[in-house]
Amino acid sequence: MKKIMCFLGLLLLGCEDPIEVALPAVENKLVIDAMLWRNIGETSGTLEVIVSRTTSYYNEEVPYVSNATVSLQANDMVFLAQEDVPGHYYIYDLNIAVDTNFNLSLNVDGATYTANESLVLSTSFDNVLQGDNTLISGDQTEAIVTLTDRPEVGNYYLLDFGYNNLFVTRDEFYNGNQISFSFFYDKYFPKNTPTPIYLMGVNKDFYTYMQILISHTGQDGGGPFATAKSTLRGNIQNTTNNNDFPLGYFRVVERDSFIFTAVED
Repeated sequence: MKKIMCFLGLLLLGCEDPIEVALPAVENKLVIDAMLWRNIGETSGTLEVIVSRTTSYYNEEVPYVSNATVSLQANDMVFLAQEDVPGHYYIYDLNIAVDTNFNLSLNVDGATYTANESLVLSTSFDNVLQGDNTLISGDQTEAIVTLTDRPEVGNYYLLDFGYNNLFVTRDEFYNGNQISFSFFYDKYFPKNTPTPIYLMGVNKDFYTYMQILISHTGQDGGGPFATAKSTLRGNIQNTTNNNDFPLGYFRVVERDSFIFTAVED
């Protein structure tokens, strides 16, 4: 088995005094961030749907949308989500099987939104260690991630490092092999604080979508849909008015997790 090493650099440039720039008015778009997930080794999992609206660049408040009707259909059965907190809808203990088609449906302010996806399998973390390397400024925290790719050709993965740090990768150059790579948290990353890191299998469409979205929005907090810096269309359709499409994506994933705790140098 080959072992491949690579580095992921997150270059952050800053200035002493922030300057607010006048930006154009933001179109009010509905945002649907939906994920149906199960952990590796399990057969059941959870649907989480976060519904909000876009906001201006400088607005730190996320306008969540309450009182939506959210349902999931699978194998001729329909499950209704409950709104646990404003704008956050959940269905628990769902059977998530391979080759099952999952149909997500939402009704928001009289409009209906739908998407269809099936489960994508993942691999597991081999390890996550704290490294000693930094980037140019010298105040980053290095996390060294090691995983072994599934033997199938054409696997795609999303890594969620927490604090809105997302990264996507494909196995084009490490198919079936073990790979290690470094991710660098910025200087504000809290030390001695357990941080869950997630590894998820995703399909090619979502991989491409996230590549474009991350390049448009960066990793500056608030999530990739928090401000309308990108109006990239996802896989969710507005069946009431096709021209008024929402932002966001519905994915069905298998995932692994690792608790990473960085210590002070």
